[in-house]
Amino acid sequence: MGSSELVLYFDGRCPLCAAEIRRLGARDARRRLAFVDIAEPGFDPAPLGVELSALNRELHARLPDGRMLTGVDSILAAYTLAGGGWRVWPLRVPVVRRALTPLYRRLARDRHTVSRWLGYHADASCAGAACGSDRAAGRSADRPAHDRARRLVVSWMFGAAIAHLLVGMAVPWVAGAPWLDGYHRVVELHFWAGAAPEPARAQQIWWMSLIGATVQCASVWMLALVHLGNRLRRREVWGWLLAGLLIWAPQDILFSLEARVWGHVAVDAAALVAMVPPLVWLWRRDTV
Repeated sequence: MGSSELVLYFDGRCPLCAAEIRRLGARDARRRLAFVDIAEPGFDPAPLGVELSALNRELHARLPDGRMLTGVDSILAAYTLAGGGWRVWPLRVPVVRRALTPLYRRLARDRHTVSRWLGYHADASCAGAACGSDRAAGRSADRPAHDRARRLVVSWMFGAAIAHLLVGMAVPWVAGAPWLDGYHRVVELHFWAGAAPEPARAQQIWWMSLIGATVQCASVWMLALVHLGNRLRRREVWGWLLAGLLIWAPQDILFSLEARVWGHVAVDAAALVAMVPPLVWLWRRDTV
């Protein structure tokens, strides 16, 4: 443990925490992380200069020089060292980090309840060094064995949800960009015989920005459902995702056809082709 660049102090009784530590250990090919289970009998926090109650409130991580990182800062440092910094890149933005800190603390406080909600079970916990020493050995005990095809399909669905999130985040910022003039003009031609007045264009940009925020929200729900479907292997989760797509897309396509906004039709059709077949496959595969 002395050669590690970061030592994480985690609650091994928390199934979600233990599962995440296992994943971090598996990603840490260069052995830059070490893990200490504060729930192990005999664990003594005195040498750290930190109360056990504080260690239980949020994740702590010790640097080689003895400094302590806590909470969101610990997560950012751990993923960066394990080679997964891209997963937590928003945490590098100070404003985002400050905004997420209260949410993290609430989740940390209710971590056992959250573990149950997400389908993690008590047998996911790991004992002390076992979380880090067997880094590359197999899958976590809390997860059913996933065949390669299923992993690929689930990864595709995660990618689709992330793509929606990124597009939703970009839309409010680019809605008024000059290179979208052609798109706005196509929409305006459905309502105006000639050039649309400036207030109409401003309203169109405003609506487009609102849609971007809505897509962000929907993509977070999509990510949550993909995660739950993957964890629980319950077909109804995939069914809810399918239902949402099949309620939204046909209506959007119909309205776009009426307005002759062919770009919308193409995007909606591509979304259906990209997501419906994998979701049907998962729905049939996870038969519970």
